[in-house]
Amino acid sequence: MDARQAKVLSCFFSNFNVLDIHGGAVLPEPMAGLAAKGALTRVCLDKEKLALAEQKARAYLDWATIHKGNEKNLRALIRENVFFKDDSGVAAIRAGIRNRTVSHDPDTTIGRDGNDSLVFLKLADIHDREHQAIQTALDTLDQENAALIAELKGDGDISVSADHAKTSEPGQAMTEKRIQAWLKAADDAELFDQSGIPVLITTSRAVMDEFLIGAGKAINALDIDSIKVHENDCEFIEQRHLKTKAIIEQMAQGLTPDPEKEYFEGADQGPVTGRIQIRFFSGLGDVNLIKKNPGGQIGVCLVELNS
Repeated sequence: MDARQAKVLSCFFSNFNVLDIHGGAVLPEPMAGLAAKGALTRVCLDKEKLALAEQKARAYLDWATIHKGNEKNLRALIRENVFFKDDSGVAAIRAGIRNRTVSHDPDTTIGRDGNDSLVFLKLADIHDREHQAIQTALDTLDQENAALIAELKGDGDISVSADHAKTSEPGQAMTEKRIQAWLKAADDAELFDQSGIPVLITTSRAVMDEFLIGAGKAINALDIDSIKVHENDCEFIEQRHLKTKAIIEQMAQGLTPDPEKEYFEGADQGPVTGRIQIRFFSGLGDVNLIKKNPGGQIGVCLVELNS
């Protein structure tokens, strides 16, 4: 989760749960700040599975670093090196991630198929955070260049902001695999065994589009392209949080939401507008929800900021 995603979620919801792939360690920002305020609750996963996933992810990255630029000799290297033939070696880890093969190691207590989801999530998390760090550095460089140009033009006292490239959306990369891995990890964590109908929240339009393609016809749906929302320093934000929650609860009961104005009209509106899209489905692929919550339903909610 980056700062942009945290801002969007905070405009619509007072609190939400996050599947915790960090094993109880200190959360990276901005999630740590949200957790400190009580806005974010961590859903814990099995620490042993997470530790094994971390080990496999790091081993794969080490393997990739060592052999970067040596692709031509890689096949010969694997054939000649006993380490890469070992089923517990890095090559087997790589092959397991890509091919989802079953481990032949009799000492393996965790199924390859189940732990692959965590390995993928670990790799995706590392990729996203490194990509965000690079983007932040580039943005900083753009701002410094803009400030230097302004100073050379004699506008040093004028506040200048660089034109930022649109922040890339992590959900656009390997979207289907991200969703499948997350659902598998959430199912293993018994996230769907709790009472009530689960509602998954995303700030990625690519993720919502993937659900619309793969989850079948929606039972209940809502689209509001432009609604007034508030940021953390606004006194009306709690009221907006309650109204967003009311919409979802009403739809979870199979009811048609009240007219848009009943929720989002009012005085003293702020300048920030957003979009909310909600779909309720009877199930999601391999995740069988029929026995796990009332009616076997699950909700997916996309939230975005327009300005």
